[in-house]
Amino acid sequence: MLTARRLASSALAALVLALACAVYVATATTTGAMPPPPPLDDTPNPGLTPPPVTTVVNHTGSAVWTYLVVALAAVVVTLAVAWMVTRLRHAHAHGGSAHAQTA
Repeated sequence: MLTARRLASSALAALVLALACAVYVATATTTGAMPPPPPLDDTPNPGLTPPPVTTVVNHTGSAVWTYLVVALAAVVVTLAVAWMVTRLRHAHAHGGSAHAQTA
């Protein structure tokens, strides 16, 4: 029963994490695909100074691979924490009998 509960909770955690990563990547690709803002008005400058020179940088935002790297790191950290919690619970559940055998 304990093994089935651990497997079910690990599978549920992995499913939730996979869903969160999918939503994260979908949001990242949607955000990266947004069109650039419209250009500013080019009205003549009524003052004596000429208009300032502007530099326009065109880019599509962050690359999708950066989101994938962050999602992969989140998966690794989550699995490591889940594994440590499982080990601690397993050691705690059997700690009394192991302590009694050594004493």
